Amino acid sequence: MRKVFFSAALGCILLLSLAVAAQDHQAPKILQIVREEIKTGKMAAHNVEANGTVQVWAKAKSPHHRLAMVPIAGNENEVLYFWPFENFADLEASTRDLDKISTVTYKADFDRIAMVNKGEDLHSSQRDAIAVLRPDLSYNPNVDISKMRFMRVETVRLKPGTNRSWEEGRRIMKAAHEKAKIDENLIVYQIVGGMQANTYMVLIPWSSLDGLGTLPHGKDYWDAMGDGNREKMDKINSEAIMFNDIGIYGFNPQLSYVPAQFVAADSFWTFKPMGAPQQTTTAVRKPRQR
Repeated sequence: MRKVFFSAALGCILLLSLAVAAQDHQAPKILQIVREEIKTGKMAAHNVEANGTVQVWAKAKSPHHRLAMVPIAGNENEVLYFWPFENFADLEASTRDLDKISTVTYKADFDRIAMVNKGEDLHSSQRDAIAVLRPDLSYNPNVDISKMRFMRVETVRLKPGTNRSWEEGRRIMKAAHEKAKIDENLIVYQIVGGMQANTYMVLIPWSSLDGLGTLPHGKDYWDAMGDGNREKMDKINSEAIMFNDIGIYGFNPQLSYVPAQFVAADSFWTFKPMGAPQQTTTAVRKPRQR
């Protein structure tokens, strides 16, 4: 996960570059995926801490943004962050910039945040991953995330040597979507670091949980795929997939750090401080990233 709260790690979400989302809604080419597991009973304290971190980033006018999500169906003690980037150079710059904010220019603010929970680490685990967009496997990937409220996150891990066959299956699926004109945004990322090899993430954002009712797709979709391709897809998935996990998440604007355009487009993204960081001159410890 992204260790920026206190040390800015490698610098999603999906779907679009948060920095330019309001303009062209392009899916980001690079996605930093940060998964935090919070200690049982510590989620409320964690949220105050994460919210305080966002306040400092806003104060510093950081150009690097994140989308925060909490489970609707999944691990209740988890928070998932997506950091979007156009290239790896931007990701590298975010590490440098956020480190400077947390350890130099706004260190006193982060010291104050650390003292709220008396320096306790509220995480039981943290993991960062980096993923690259696969437009050839995605369907209608460009979407205005500011209008979305939920996301289906499917993590697929393949058996060694099966990537090509699984990707062929995804292209069959994409063609069926196109032929049936399915009203859906389906974005595929391939993990290049931070998770097991041969891992992909399939992201589907929704404006409401009614999106759950659209899966699986109906007769038009399966007619577009055809019986032969459907059987082929079943065989590919049976032979290729080692692990498949599906989580349903809701966006959390109080833990997110989004561009001003998001708030202008929709009041849902209005940020509400949970306790404004106060100036302090007492250095307690170097904060860890959130």
